[in-house]
Amino acid sequence: MNAVRRIPRALLLILAAATALGAWPWSRDLVVQLFTRPQQSAAAPPPGAVSVGWEAPLPREQADGRLRDPFAASPDSLAAGKKMFTTYCQPCHGADGRGHGPVAGGAMLPADLTSAQVHARSDGYLYGTIRHGGGLMPAYGARMTPEERWQVVLYIRTLPEQGRQ
Repeated sequence: MNAVRRIPRALLLILAAATALGAWPWSRDLVVQLFTRPQQSAAAPPPGAVSVGWEAPLPREQADGRLRDPFAASPDSLAAGKKMFTTYCQPCHGADGRGHGPVAGGAMLPADLTSAQVHARSDGYLYGTIRHGGGLMPAYGARMTPEERWQVVLYIRTLPEQGRQ
């Protein structure tokens, strides 16, 4: 009878020791894994990878010379661009685009979208910045469709005109 009582105690002791030594491989599954931190983009695809169903990665410096806005400015596209701007850009850049949005301040100084420097940038560069982010600006490529990004570029182009009126 004494031997029967010792078996469960011995098993418990072995299990406790094994757990303490990390013998259970599944106990670390959530610790040893790949993950993406906030404001960090996912790993780049390997060289030569072909994009299927998504836009191929294109940094804003490369988009600067390659991409042209395929849409013409129309009342509908500007209204859609203003709606997207209000949703995604206005919190930092402000309603007038001058960089004085409600969350801006301190060390975070968003770009003044009515400045001559931003106005001199190509549509492709602005599109690439919206898509991939830049500096403290997060990437909005996963939140907006390509058409919506181009509509925001069209709307940004009207901001200097609004500032002078």
